Amino acid sequence: MASKISRIDATLFAVTVLTWGTTWFVILGQLGVVHPVVSVGWRFLLACLVVFGICVIRTERLVLTGSEHALCVLLGLFLFCLNYGLFYTASLSLTTGLISIVFSTMVFWNALGARLIMGAPLEGRSLLGGVIGVFGLLVLFRAELLTFEWRSEGSLALLFCLIGTVSASFGNLVSAWLQKRSMTVWNSTAYGMLYGTLLTYGYVALQGLKIQFEWTAIYVVSLLYLVVFGSVIAFGSYLTLIGRIGPGRAAYTSVVFPVVAVLVSVLFEGYKITLLALIAIALVIAGNWLALSKPKIQKSPCVPQSR
Repeated sequence: MASKISRIDATLFAVTVLTWGTTWFVILGQLGVVHPVVSVGWRFLLACLVVFGICVIRTERLVLTGSEHALCVLLGLFLFCLNYGLFYTASLSLTTGLISIVFSTMVFWNALGARLIMGAPLEGRSLLGGVIGVFGLLVLFRAELLTFEWRSEGSLALLFCLIGTVSASFGNLVSAWLQKRSMTVWNSTAYGMLYGTLLTYGYVALQGLKIQFEWTAIYVVSLLYLVVFGSVIAFGSYLTLIGRIGPGRAAYTSVVFPVVAVLVSVLFEGYKITLLALIAIALVIAGNWLALSKPKIQKSPCVPQSR
């Protein structure tokens, strides 16, 4: 039998899924006049200022050691620079359905990375739940997958998504490592976002991209939503979840929030949901329960239990 999921873990999971599930739609408001990578820079520049403000209010430690700075640079590179730069760029050529299928494979990358780098055991329930959930996504977005032209620029975009997913997975592992040290989610995220922003704008300068801002309602509102909800709240919840249940199980959010994105599409884009789509969503929910729950530990009457 499976044990009940912790209420705190369930809340963190729900906040992450609901928030990131809506950002797939909101990111479209960032694609237009401003280069996608420049938009990533604006997003995490503003987000890091907000998170540093939270650190000051919470009196978090902001003086780091050299090794902590080095790890935060890696966190910024993998999680707040490469990851988003590649996915924003891919969004110019691919639908969110195809992108979400690739990103959902992070369930397996996180589990493998945690095993190889951190020595964490491979949890069979989580991996099986991931397989069921990803299969559900394949069913849900089957039309987009079947009509995809492999000999097109979309193939390169898919490669960008895969590299971005692996990069995000590395960032998750770095965050988990930082939380095992003396750093918290907030101060590590603040410095990670700061270094990610610097690296992003370093790339922008090297490529000679124009740093500009689009003063339209859709761009400004979508940017603010992505900063406050998609970056500060979602990353705060998600990285805390990693510290509590491990990167392998926390990565299941990448399988669930595409379902939220579909529901958003039903509400705002007139997407017609079918019986097969409902079955696919049921598969994702089933995999969700299996991945997040843990088997109960059977207590032996002969062995005293420590408290």
